[in-house]
Amino acid sequence: MVERFILQWHLSENCNLKCLHCYQESHIPIQLEFEKLKNIYNQYKDLLKSLDMKGHINITGGEPLCNPHLFDVLDLIKEDSDLITFSILTNGTLITKGIAEKIKSYNPYYVQVSLEGGRRMNDFIRGKGTYKKIAEGITNLRKQGIFTSISFTASSLNYKEFPKVVKYAKKYDVNNVWSDRYIPLGESADRNLVLNHKQCGKYLKIMKKQREKSKIVSMNRALQFQEINGFAYGCNAGDKLLTVMENGDLVPCRRMPIRIGNLFEENMIDLYNNSEILNKLREKTVPEDCNKCQFSDSCNGGLKCLNYALYGDWKCKDIGCQI
Repeated sequence: MVERFILQWHLSENCNLKCLHCYQESHIPIQLEFEKLKNIYNQYKDLLKSLDMKGHINITGGEPLCNPHLFDVLDLIKEDSDLITFSILTNGTLITKGIAEKIKSYNPYYVQVSLEGGRRMNDFIRGKGTYKKIAEGITNLRKQGIFTSISFTASSLNYKEFPKVVKYAKKYDVNNVWSDRYIPLGESADRNLVLNHKQCGKYLKIMKKQREKSKIVSMNRALQFQEINGFAYGCNAGDKLLTVMENGDLVPCRRMPIRIGNLFEENMIDLYNNSEILNKLREKTVPEDCNKCQFSDSCNGGLKCLNYALYGDWKCKDIGCQI
C-alpha cells in the first residue's frame, strides 16, 4: 500500500469484553449519533484534500461490531474507495459467517484480531471462552478470503507465549502476526506488566526465532529492527497518524492520549496545523541518550507512547532498547 495518512477511529467504547489490559477505564459506553460520525468523517476527508494525500482508516472501539453505525460508516468509506481504504480492529468474538460475508462486501484492506497467548493465558486476559470464539471468527474471515492479522500485546505476563500465538495463526491460516508492547495507560494501569529492559531483550529474540520459522511474523514495530537488522521504525503519531476518540476528542495516538481538542468544537485541519503538541511531535526530537546511535534519525528513541506513559515525556530513550 502506498503511504497514506492514517486515522485510527474509535467509534465508541461499547465492547462485549473487559480485558485485563484494556486501555479503557470507565467502560461507560459513549455512542455518537450517525450525523456526528459523518461530521468526523468529512473533516478527515477535508484534511486529506488539504494535504493532497490518500487516507486509511483503522476502525476500532471498544469493539466496532458493537456499534450500530459501523456499516453506515463503511457505506461512507465505500463511496470514497478511490481516496480511502480501511481496516477493522476487532476482538474477533462476534464475527459470524454472516458478519464476515458482509465485511467482505466492503473490501477491507485487512481485519485485525487480538490474541494474547495459549488458551489458558488468552482466556485469563480476555475472558473465558474467547480463545475458541476468536478461532471461529478467524475461520469465518478466512473463508471469505479476507486478509486477517493477529495482534499480540506483549507484557511481562505473556511475552513468552508468542510462539503459541504463531502456532495458532498457522493452524487457522492467518496471513500475518505482529506484536507491540503493553502501555500502562490510566490510573488503574499495572506498571508491573510493562516489559523491563531484560524482558524486552528476551521478547525480541523470541520474535526473531519465530520469524525465522514463519514468514507470517512481522517485526516492524519500535525496537524490533534490532534483532533482524531491518529498517528502524519511527513513530508517526501526530504526523501521518491521528486518532479520534469515541467522544470526538483528537489525540496523536490511542496509546499517547494527549488531548489536542474536540472535533465538535474545532476543525481537524486547524487542530492538525496549529496544535503545539502535534508540531512538537513532528519535530522528531532525538533523546540525548540516543544522539550517538546510528539509528537515531529513524528510531527517534523508540516507543514514544511508552516513554510518555512511564515518564510523562515522549522525548526519552525507550526502556527496552538493547543498544
